[in-house]
Amino acid sequence: MSDRQLSTPMAEPTELPAPLASPRRFGVAVRPPHYGWNGEHFISDRLVAVDRTSVEGLPGCVEIVNEGDFVGVVADSLSAAKDAARHLQLEWRAPSAAGQGDAAPLPATTEAASRELSAGHAEAASVHRHEYGWPSRLRWGDAPGWVVADCSGQRLMLWAETITPETLIQDLQTLTGLPAEQIELYGNTPARVSGLGRHCGDDAAVDAAVMSRHLGCPVAVWLDAAYNRDVHALGQAQRITLSADLAKSGDIADYRYHQAHASGNIAAVGLWLCGRQPTRRTEAGETPSFSPYAFSNAQLTTRRDDHGTGRHSEDLAEIQQAFARESFLDEVAHDSGQDPLALRLRHLDDARGVELIALVSQRARWGEALPSAVAKSPDRMRGRGFAYSQLPDRHQRIPEGVRSAWIADVEVNRITGDVTLTRLVVGQDAGPEVDTERLQQTLQTRVLGSARPLLGRNPAFDEWGDGSDHTRHVESTTGGALATRTDMPTKENAYGEATTSLPQTLDDVNLAPGVAVIANALFDATGVRFRQPPFTAGRVRQALQDQANPFQEEAPGRPTKRPRRRWLKAAALTAVAGTAVMAWPWKGAIAPINRPAANLYSAETIERGRLVAAAGDCAACHTAEGGRENAGGRAFETPFGTLYSTNLTPDERTGIGRWSYAAFERAMRHGISRDGKHLYPAFPYTAFAKISDADMQALYAYLMAQPAVSAERPANALNFPFNFRPLMAGWNALYHAPSSFEPDPGQSDLYNRGAYLAEGLGHCSACHTPRNIIGAERKGEHSLAGAMVDGWEAPPLNRLSSSPIPWSEASLYDYLRHGASSLHGAASGPMAPVVAGLGELPEYDVRALAHYVAVQMGAPAGDSETVRADAAARIATAQSGPIDMEEGERLFEGACAGCHMNSGAPSFTSAQTTLALNTNLHSQHPDNVIQSILGGVHADHVPGLGNMPGFADSFSDSQVVTLTAYLRARFAPDQAPWRNIESRVKTIRQHNNSPSYTPEATTRRG
Repeated sequence: MSDRQLSTPMAEPTELPAPLASPRRFGVAVRPPHYGWNGEHFISDRLVAVDRTSVEGLPGCVEIVNEGDFVGVVADSLSAAKDAARHLQLEWRAPSAAGQGDAAPLPATTEAASRELSAGHAEAASVHRHEYGWPSRLRWGDAPGWVVADCSGQRLMLWAETITPETLIQDLQTLTGLPAEQIELYGNTPARVSGLGRHCGDDAAVDAAVMSRHLGCPVAVWLDAAYNRDVHALGQAQRITLSADLAKSGDIADYRYHQAHASGNIAAVGLWLCGRQPTRRTEAGETPSFSPYAFSNAQLTTRRDDHGTGRHSEDLAEIQQAFARESFLDEVAHDSGQDPLALRLRHLDDARGVELIALVSQRARWGEALPSAVAKSPDRMRGRGFAYSQLPDRHQRIPEGVRSAWIADVEVNRITGDVTLTRLVVGQDAGPEVDTERLQQTLQTRVLGSARPLLGRNPAFDEWGDGSDHTRHVESTTGGALATRTDMPTKENAYGEATTSLPQTLDDVNLAPGVAVIANALFDATGVRFRQPPFTAGRVRQALQDQANPFQEEAPGRPTKRPRRRWLKAAALTAVAGTAVMAWPWKGAIAPINRPAANLYSAETIERGRLVAAAGDCAACHTAEGGRENAGGRAFETPFGTLYSTNLTPDERTGIGRWSYAAFERAMRHGISRDGKHLYPAFPYTAFAKISDADMQALYAYLMAQPAVSAERPANALNFPFNFRPLMAGWNALYHAPSSFEPDPGQSDLYNRGAYLAEGLGHCSACHTPRNIIGAERKGEHSLAGAMVDGWEAPPLNRLSSSPIPWSEASLYDYLRHGASSLHGAASGPMAPVVAGLGELPEYDVRALAHYVAVQMGAPAGDSETVRADAAARIATAQSGPIDMEEGERLFEGACAGCHMNSGAPSFTSAQTTLALNTNLHSQHPDNVIQSILGGVHADHVPGLGNMPGFADSFSDSQVVTLTAYLRARFAPDQAPWRNIESRVKTIRQHNNSPSYTPEATTRRG
């Protein structure tokens, strides 16, 4: 027994075959609109027709692979394949109703057992019945990476990240008909990792194999969070129902255990879609199951149908059985007020098992109260759980088998939902001493979904990152080698950290109690019972929120009855009352509190809050020129007068140091200050209302942990009647809905994450959407249609974009992540600090933002050869200027050409950005060009780009007008000349010379 810490092992470096190292074709699997596992059968929409003409003419040598209901799109680059998949027209029809029910009926024997059980309930002191499940896929994967298949000739070579190689090979045999010895697996594929279940690396592997087999060449597939759709679709693979009577003495009687399937292995999605159903051994009736406990009148049965064979299936069945049984006993103990360990010992007749449990409990100090984490940190909860298992030996002899007793301690962050396995004590009475170092990390990763905080494996719209920051996703658009984390196995773990050499397998460990012990400890910490793994941060956080809401489900797997009519009436009354309250102009103050200690919240919560603040760009608005960060005092010129930002530091007199979380949340969601005064919507609470509870609490924790700065802000100077704050009550009633973000179930996780960031934290519409006469954002077709902000144009982020080269999702990502795009230039002006803030976010989040904006623009995934040719043609046209604008040409040659022109053609490099592709020069408004000439371009966030000096002191108004007109004529010759340049130069120069203006004053979120 031990309770040490550890690191994750990795495979030794392996020689990778050339076809897998440098594939030239990249594939994307196109799933049906509706598909999934219903507990008994795989159900899918049926493919009626494929319109191959819909992708004709698209770049990338696109090919369509179709077998049964499987559709794959293959091209010369991943971006081209994704773009073609979006354009491909497919016709589907719903499956026939016969045999396609939502859930399979329970076997007759189980129904009879349930009736028999009900008949005896009258004699019992209490009756307990619960159902437990096991997912078909624990998650989409460990981390994003490539899966490459080469199925040519009479062998299949595969580079894949799998934790169940034996099961994957069975699927590949079914797909190809090849014997196992002709299937070669490369990558991190140890013989046995954990037995805890499959992830979607196997589904991506089968997808790649199907496409490679049809085309006869290597095909690479990118495994990332997009495969989370398979996780949801495949749903539950195993159902186990337990019931028992508990006598007044505390003894368990009439114990019933029924397992729906002998194993919970569900084949890869691609296999089902191809119509190559895996071989399943199905027999009528049921077989007895084993339990280490002695219950009176016990009946334990397992249905004889096998979804898989082999060692992994056996391991998985054992873990599933122990999870259901040990969770059930823990629930019975809790409901009856008994000690969970004592209840088991009451029904355990095995002397070896009793002795082992005594030793483990003594080592773990079972019965001693855990120190409360809440006293030190209100976001922490601690719990302890126990689980036990007895398995037969290799000759299937029960008495001679191995006993295993586990006690685990967990710590739960109630804000982020992260669960950390802090201590693990394992006792096993057979084999060598258990390496709990390996074991603890394996369970942390496989069951809890992460190896450290902020690394969600089941990304939800408010999860921060998915592990992609710890990979290198670099793909040549013309093919070539894949420069990624998975191009060769290295001595790194899935997070890019050096590891020590440890054994590859856990063959000597009875893993059966692993999931149950965490579930029981999690319940002890939170009071929420999880009846299906994995216990990811998103699930835990949602369950904790639902626990506090009587109209939500109590926990996954246990729906509560909802008083429907009463709820509808309450909702209607709440809506009316909410409107009245919002329109009421005078709000009550929230009592001040003592300033929270800087170390009150955990480091994980504060770090999450830092990311929230970076995404919201708080410092850009709440930091004055030369002032301390977030100390306020920055001026904002509005059509209604001048506003000054507030102090967000935890100073008790001038900041928010005496604000409770309730006061902070009210300000963020409703625009009401702690003292009851209305805030003005220049502070975008209309967007911040969409922030999730977890992110809101983390942001509060982060701000309260920062240094306090005493800084008075100047008084606002608003025109009458806008200086009368109670009028904002009516504005809010008309234009503000303080509701949280709701993900679109019809969109992908990536889209919903991007929407959450853009519409909520990022408040993009605050700058990019035009406003009406009283300052409210216009809706509908005007959303993200572009607007003028602080003398700058925030360009449209929808289909009205005036960019000379259409944006692609890849270009948007480059622009937002790195501050520059080769086809569009660098971020400057108000967007410069925005991009700098996005540099703090995980890569997945920036990709999500780019994806969301691309959808609004109708942009393709990548830049086609046609687009690049158009860009080259525009650059060639701009080699010389118009012949009748000599004065403008002299100004350009003297001030601009040194950086923006080369001795040859203008360059695509970030150091010399061509103006022929500049969106500002193609806009309907000259404002951004004038601002850049007068104030310069400051792009310190883009390494190697440098800064452009301003010419406000060296150019007269007439020279600025002349140069602006010249730039438009030379670099946007297909656009009409600007007509209002003179007036705009005077207005902008006057605005920039005002006392309240600073160059940084325009740097609020765009």
